[in-house]
Amino acid sequence: MPRHFRPFIKKPNRPAPQSRPAGRYDSAGDAALEAAALTLDTPFSFGAALAAGLLRREVNPKEAFTVRDGSGAFYRASLKELSASGGTAVPYERCAASPESGIELTLACAVLARQRMLFVVQKATELGVSRIVPLLTEHSVQPGGLEHEKAHAWPGQVVRAAKQCRRSSLPELLAPMTLDAFLTSPPASAADLRLYLDDLSGGAPPAAAGPRKVVLLVGPEGGFSDAERARLKGQAAPWVLGGRVLRAETAVLVGLTAVHLCWGDFKAA
Repeated sequence: MPRHFRPFIKKPNRPAPQSRPAGRYDSAGDAALEAAALTLDTPFSFGAALAAGLLRREVNPKEAFTVRDGSGAFYRASLKELSASGGTAVPYERCAASPESGIELTLACAVLARQRMLFVVQKATELGVSRIVPLLTEHSVQPGGLEHEKAHAWPGQVVRAAKQCRRSSLPELLAPMTLDAFLTSPPASAADLRLYLDDLSGGAPPAAAGPRKVVLLVGPEGGFSDAERARLKGQAAPWVLGGRVLRAETAVLVGLTAVHLCWGDFKAA
């Protein structure tokens, strides 16, 4: 076959991608994909609701996805056919453990410079957060710099990271907001435990007995300002993680992992 020849491969019909409005950096969360009772190696058909979830996750025929059946068990399934109205798939493996976190974990992170929020959004999704809140703080990137930080690409990072780590759900990505706005928002108000990473205050977080809704706040390089730390007082507990000063994106990973070790997915039984 001549090297310059490329065979024609017909691509499946897919709805045209919708362009995001300028200045929109948020995306709605999406619950775990669900189907009726599943049997290994037995094809099943699905309708428009599951199809919409697969299209949003950019799953193509011959690729795999994670789906939960009516019993609550999760399966890996191979997609065979897909259109906007439905399709077919075959479950080929039952997941040994749930890919969904047992706690509702919200990460509120100051918008970091040098496009590091792309990394933060990706890794937070992989670590099972339910919600990501970009914070506008005194020392963070300001609203005028969001386009330079490729904030328009944050929702795509969520989708690709969820697909890579085999999550079935998609975390909610809120629009950037100030610290004051977040502290009075429903996710913060409803939390059982609110923590912020701090290398200036001593002490461990309060001994919380099995919190189901946890908020973790991470400041920018240099941390929250004195005024912001004053506003956090009484709203969230300071948490010192070791004696080293971490880069902000490292602190995100360490903080989320520590939350899981204390109360979440990594806690010893």
